[in-house]
Amino acid sequence: MHAQTIADRLRDDMLAGLLPPGAKLGQADLAERFAVSRIPVRDALALLATQGLVALAPNKGATVIEMRRADIIEAYDLRILLECDLLHRAMAHMTTASHAEIDYALKRSNLEAHGPHAADGDRLFHDALYTAANRPRQNAMILTLRHACQIQIAAYDSLPAHTDQWLADHKAIVAHILAADTPAATTRLQTHLRATKEALLAAMG
Repeated sequence: MHAQTIADRLRDDMLAGLLPPGAKLGQADLAERFAVSRIPVRDALALLATQGLVALAPNKGATVIEMRRADIIEAYDLRILLECDLLHRAMAHMTTASHAEIDYALKRSNLEAHGPHAADGDRLFHDALYTAANRPRQNAMILTLRHACQIQIAAYDSLPAHTDQWLADHKAIVAHILAADTPAATTRLQTHLRATKEALLAAMG
């Protein structure tokens, strides 16, 4: 098994809440789990560290990233800037095919919202919003921030109570996109991200 495959499996576990923030990632345990030597495990942890999802400390090993309140606020402030800008750019280039992709992503997100693959559905939806902008570097920055935030969200059982509101936000964003109302779409996206930030901060106490 290659390091990238191991990294992908571990990231999926983090996003699903199976490896919560602060969880230790022992190389020996992971090598046994994946039936490999420690070398690909070490490389996988290094990959996740470059993505900001794992913290590596000398003599302490690796742990799942654990964000403080200030980290959460900064991450969402950056997401608002980057994602609203990207949606604004994308809407200038959307086609009927873009609208069809977004509609599919919305339906998929709705179907998976209350199940174990909720994070995948949400990621698919947001990715579909920004595809037409064709800005892969900006998208990569957003994905890194989104993953870090999702790992924190998955640690709190109370947050799924907000799912219906988040889905209503998604539906409203799509309605504004179909109406070619860029200011309304970006404003609703901003409201959506701010509400998610506040829900997470409230859950943290």
